[in-house]
Amino acid sequence: MKKFLIQSVMLLVLILIAVAIFIGKITTLPFLPQQAKFGEVIVNEAKLKVEIADTQPKRSKGLGGRASLAEGTGMLFIFPKEDKYPFWMKGVSFPLDFIWIKGGQVVDFLENVSPAQTGQKDADLPIYVPKEPVDKVLEVNAGTISRLKIKIGDKLSLNQ
Repeated sequence: MKKFLIQSVMLLVLILIAVAIFIGKITTLPFLPQQAKFGEVIVNEAKLKVEIADTQPKRSKGLGGRASLAEGTGMLFIFPKEDKYPFWMKGVSFPLDFIWIKGGQVVDFLENVSPAQTGQKDADLPIYVPKEPVDKVLEVNAGTISRLKIKIGDKLSLNQ
């Protein structure tokens, strides 16, 4: 009886170790949520704390599902190559300004983009595209472009 009890305990310990190893490997899989990365964008001497969206899952999610965006913050979308990346307001419940950036310079922007209306179908959502290919897009609270006097040609720098 004692031998059976010892074997049972040892088997249970081995199973627990195997489960712990398996769970440890699962947490490193790329499809699980990733830790947020932050940086600081400087434009016209103003500093904005930004969350960096530099992977496809982060870029797809964007600011969707959030109730608001703190003043002086934003989300910086970083792309692997220049292109005319489309944006929309799916799941965003507050108005935004879009700043399209190429090589650290503002090349286009759009102010006071309204959130989607309740019940609006995805197919009916407007799509916003820059006038030329970009490698970054900065989303900030509506009114930020006006408040910071951002204009085409302004330089932006990123500190990570």
